Amino acid sequence: MTTASKKALLKKLIESERDPAVLDLVDNVLQRRTRAVAFQSEMVQRVMRAEEDYKAGRYQTLEEFGKDMEQFIDGLYDKKGKAKRGA
Repeated sequence: MTTASKKALLKKLIESERDPAVLDLVDNVLQRRTRAVAFQSEMVQRVMRAEEDYKAGRYQTLEEFGKDMEQFIDGLYDKKGKAKRGA
């Protein structure tokens, strides 16, 4: 498919689109002229921070997370059981 035929197809699709949300998405994509703008997005920044955290060893294994959650939940029940009730 040539560039001209791709443009013609896209124009037809855009012309026939009735959903404003889809048109907003198309607009957003077309407004991003450079890769630098795309890399400034919040999602990419979060991924970059997560990658840095992982490389620095700031992460938990699934097993560690499970143990922490178990201790947390057990602690909630321990506090409820020790609460004094006035009669």
